[in-house]
Amino acid sequence: MTTMRSALWSIGFLFLIAGEACAAERPRVLVLHAFNYSFPATSLIAEAARKRLVEHSKSVEIDAEFLDLARNSDEAHALRTATFIRDKYGKHPPDLVIAVGSAALPFVVQYRDLLPKVPVVFASISPQTYTALRLPPGITGIITAFDLAKTLSLAERLQPEARRLYVIAGRGEADRRWQSTARRVIEEHSRKFETTFLFELPYAKLVAELSKVPKDAIVIVLTVFADGDGKAFVPAQVATDLAALSPAPVYGPYDTFIGGGAVGGFVETFESTGTATAELAIEIMKGADPTALAPRTNPNQQYRVDYRAMERWNLKERDLPPGTVVLFKPRTIWEEHRGTVLAALSVFGLQSAFLGALLIQWRRRRRAEELLRDSDDRMTFAASAANIGLWQFDSRTDELWVTEHCRALFGLSPGRSLTREALLATVHPDDLETASRSFRESPSLGQPTASDVRIVLPSGEVRWIRMRARSYTEDNSEPRQLRGIFVDLTDQKSAEAETTLQRMEIEHLMRVSVLGALSGSIAHEINQPLTAILSNAQAALHLLEQKSPDIAEIRDALQDIVHEDNRAGEVIQRLRQLLKKGEPKLEAVNINDLVRSTAGLLHSELIGREISIRFDIENRLFLTRGDSVQLQQVVLNLVMNGMDAMAATPVDQRCILISTRGTECGSVELCVKDRGHGIGALAKNRIFEAFFTTKEHGLGLGLAICSAIIEAHGGRLALVNDASGGAIATISLPSWEVPAS
Repeated sequence: MTTMRSALWSIGFLFLIAGEACAAERPRVLVLHAFNYSFPATSLIAEAARKRLVEHSKSVEIDAEFLDLARNSDEAHALRTATFIRDKYGKHPPDLVIAVGSAALPFVVQYRDLLPKVPVVFASISPQTYTALRLPPGITGIITAFDLAKTLSLAERLQPEARRLYVIAGRGEADRRWQSTARRVIEEHSRKFETTFLFELPYAKLVAELSKVPKDAIVIVLTVFADGDGKAFVPAQVATDLAALSPAPVYGPYDTFIGGGAVGGFVETFESTGTATAELAIEIMKGADPTALAPRTNPNQQYRVDYRAMERWNLKERDLPPGTVVLFKPRTIWEEHRGTVLAALSVFGLQSAFLGALLIQWRRRRRAEELLRDSDDRMTFAASAANIGLWQFDSRTDELWVTEHCRALFGLSPGRSLTREALLATVHPDDLETASRSFRESPSLGQPTASDVRIVLPSGEVRWIRMRARSYTEDNSEPRQLRGIFVDLTDQKSAEAETTLQRMEIEHLMRVSVLGALSGSIAHEINQPLTAILSNAQAALHLLEQKSPDIAEIRDALQDIVHEDNRAGEVIQRLRQLLKKGEPKLEAVNINDLVRSTAGLLHSELIGREISIRFDIENRLFLTRGDSVQLQQVVLNLVMNGMDAMAATPVDQRCILISTRGTECGSVELCVKDRGHGIGALAKNRIFEAFFTTKEHGLGLGLAICSAIIEAHGGRLALVNDASGGAIATISLPSWEVPAS
């Protein structure tokens, strides 16, 4: 029992040590507020500093004490407060002290022996206070350099006609520093005002004097920590109250004045001061020597004004200095609904143009009916020339609204009421699903959609129409409306069909041209089996003339005739495939068979040019989906180019290597490698350009057509130089698996 109790005590002691060690690692920061919690300036600084410290380290402990030195400025209160802090934090001092407010730093300096070794970071101290204190080592912070001259300059820009200037300050220590600053700034200012200094007045008298200020005067409120009777105040609240009753615009050098009725000034936000103070504290907490860190100024100063106050005193925004931050300005409809406005403009742009034109005609109708008829004629002509119609569909009522030109595009009578079904009834049966999907899916997608469909007019004429649609919502509900345009694409589709037909004609002519160049080799390839057929037939006839013909020899001769006939038929079939015309036929194409067939077609040409051909074909089925004739044309063209490139190559080195392989990404690669002169530097970027050729008698269409064919099949054609000499043409095509039946 004693042993178990000892073990428990040991475990508890270890946990206690671990807890104390963990607590020792947590940084502690003490924030000393110069005033009480009701002062917004110091509260904003402290809160911004706290947020930044917590961002840096979530384990930081932050304590706060309010010195209340504005309402209690006697030495006895300061001594009592110092004694309290010594008793509370003396045994367990914080790692760092942040002094917030003009009176906090003098207090810390006077009672430095409270926490003698704790570094101090001060916030929002004027240059005059900093110079007068002659700080001991270990104290640094943020100096707030209020630029009263720029606040006065702002007032001048907004009130260029003003001649009277009123400056308000209290009798507190900070107030009196402001008094001397204000006198110096106004004396040095280039423009001279009739200045009245309302300094150290009892609050009631200050209010009375301010009520007599002319409406065209300038009023600058500095700080009123205490009035002439010694009564304590919060400067921000004083500025708010004075601005409410002042007949003339009120300005001030503090950000907390803005929003309470003052116009504004050249200020720095207390939030930015707090953040800058925290950044300096973080550097010290990371190990920086506070003695080596010189005090800094907060660079985040700018002109800031209250739009509501400017409206009250009829001040113009155009007179503000460039870069001024305007606060509390109501957002315009454009700012609040920019997305909706842009969407509406994109869909209703053409409709607005038509409606605007119609409005013009309506206004002119009262002047002359003839002018209205002329205008209607011009409108009709413009709509017909553009072949554009506007439409809108409401899914709740199934109502479809279209312009008159839309009715003409779809062959609908002018007086007929329209619904979605009535419009879809004009669509070609093969495109009906596409058109229905546009009406059905556009609301759910929430994105603009476009689809091309054919419509059949009552006369039987087929017309191509592009349907553009976009959905719209009301009151954040589900999309209920579709709006868009119809565009007549009949001429464009006809041109595309004509272009496709011309491309097919060019492809056919290129095949014919290649076969023409191979005519001699093809004739030789056919003559060989024909000669063999003739020889075997003559031999069979000779055997039959004998008294006892050898039946076995006759059978062999006849079998040779059948073999050679099949051989000639295969050559003719290959030629027939390449020479035929017609629409491309999509089917499963065996790449390896395509290579062997092309090589067989070029057999005699290769022998005639003394070129050998080698194959590196994987023993597996490589299928792609496409037109076998077009793909064979590409392979034939690439092999012919390789043969032409080796015209100057020594005979023993003339060789073409054709290889096929599958890739990891699921495509099929076919490579044709020659040992020719390769691709010249000037031709590298132009080899697929139409009508560009390096051959003396070339047209420059071969590679351009080959590239177009491969791209139409969803693949890519590349031609590069090989490091060992020659060039490599690589065809990449998507592989295709035959669906299981």
